[in-house]
Amino acid sequence: MIPPTIHLREWTASSRRTKYERWVELLEACVWGPRTQSWLMRHSGLKTQMIKEDLQFLLGAGLLVQVDEPEAGVYVFKTTEKGREALAQFYRLVTQFFREKHDSKHAVLFLIMS
Repeated sequence: MIPPTIHLREWTASSRRTKYERWVELLEACVWGPRTQSWLMRHSGLKTQMIKEDLQFLLGAGLLVQVDEPEAGVYVFKTTEKGREALAQFYRLVTQFFREKHDSKHAVLFLIMS
């Protein structure tokens, strides 16, 4: 399966996102592959403090897991099964109530998650 090109900032036209939008962006990014904090910061446009707070919340909720990659000398974040379930529920609600407004990238992710 080839993941779609990820452009996290496409999620909303506004530069101000709710915490829920930020959490979904981070979970989506980490579904497609392990991501470093630096990668997530660059692609989401979030500042260091904000990304740290969001990652801590997602880790604490069991939606993300932090994995050490000793050969690369870094640690990465991956979406857990619980995180995948949360995304699937989120997309079910979005498609149920806002069917005509969802875009194809998110629809593909929803279908994969289901």
